[in-house]
Amino acid sequence: MRKIVRKARVLKASGEIEAYSREKLIFSLIKAGLDEEKAEILVSMLEKDLPDFVSSNHIHERVYELLKIHYPKYALKYALKRAIMRLGPEGFPFEKFFAKLLQKIGYKTETNRILKGRCVYHEIDVIAVKDGVRYMVECKYHNSPGIYTGLKTVLYVYARLQDLSEYFDAGWVATNTKLSKEAIQYARCVDLKLTAWRYPPHEGLEVLIEKMKLYPITVLSTLPSQARRLLLSENIVTLEDLRSLDISELRNLTGLSEEQAIKVMEEAALI
Repeated sequence: MRKIVRKARVLKASGEIEAYSREKLIFSLIKAGLDEEKAEILVSMLEKDLPDFVSSNHIHERVYELLKIHYPKYALKYALKRAIMRLGPEGFPFEKFFAKLLQKIGYKTETNRILKGRCVYHEIDVIAVKDGVRYMVECKYHNSPGIYTGLKTVLYVYARLQDLSEYFDAGWVATNTKLSKEAIQYARCVDLKLTAWRYPPHEGLEVLIEKMKLYPITVLSTLPSQARRLLLSENIVTLEDLRSLDISELRNLTGLSEEQAIKVMEEAALI
């Protein structure tokens, strides 16, 4: 019989403390692809040794370990949010990743352009065009959990959009974290497009990634950090990019042994 954990408290990455929610954890596993029965079984495994006070990071790591043992395919999807945070630290790979995601949904994109505005020059993360609408996309990347993208970011993006109005029809903020309420309120008021973690509802960054099946190479547990950095520097950002390589190309780019390269490719083939 599973342990019933009614009074356990969870320290979130933001510093907030909340009651442990079995239902919330099961829902996150279902979102990663498990059916409800498998999710219930895995959560029961977790609860056998769950302390009364625990960090959300500990829960995440423990669930990830259990998934790797029992359902390795879904471990990759479960680790998606943290995988995106490993695209940095400088943030450029996130811009490349988001541009590739936009291409999948029908946009033409350019990255890292410098344009002269009415007042000053601006470096644009992504230019996206679809159905005749030209978007100035600002990618706001964070490499640690618990951070919100706030009002200052959308104020900044809107000001830049005004200075570049001859080039663009609309502005867009893309971030790998959640948005503050004030950021959402202001963006709605001035008609800025937003893509963030779990926003818009049912159309957030994680939903787009799942829908397009476009995962970053950072979901792979078999890919060493140095090899990951080398691949990102070569614009190998997604698993789709990685799977376009053969074993010898992967070895030449990263210095991995043949055995390591084969394991990386086998894991990449899971999703």
